[in-house]
Order: sequence, then structure tokens, then C-alpha cells
Amino acid sequence: MSLRKDLAKEIQLLEGEIKELEIKRTRSMAALMESLISKREPEEDEMQFFRQFTAEIEVKRSKLADLTNQLKSIV
Repeated sequence: MSLRKDLAKEIQLLEGEIKELEIKRTRSMAALMESLISKREPEEDEMQFFRQFTAEIEVKRSKLADLTNQLKSIV
């Protein structure tokens, strides 16, 4: 029972982290889109932030899927 609660808690934390990262990525995406609309070269920092946030989200989603599968196998 404790493992089940621990997995559920970790899943909830990961979901929150993913939401925060998606918000940050959206800000970066907006800056990149503004550059495209303004027909100017996007800032290297913004491109790097976007890539970094995207990579972190993918890792956390993969971990979330694993934890969800573990939780389902317990139930």
C-alpha cells in the first residue's frame, strides 16, 4: 500500500513539474514566434531555452509513463 501511495505522489509531482516546464517553454516559443513574425533572427538563448525545456519535458513524460505503468501493475 505504501508503494502505491509513493508512486501516486511521485506521479503528481512529475505532472506539476511538467506543467511548469511547459509554461516556460511557451514563453520561449512566444519569443521565437515573435522573431519569425518580425522577420529577424531569433536569439540563440531563446532557441537554447526552448530546446532545453523540450528535452526536460520529454524525459519527465517518459518517467511519468513508467511510473503510471508501475502503478497500474500494482492495482
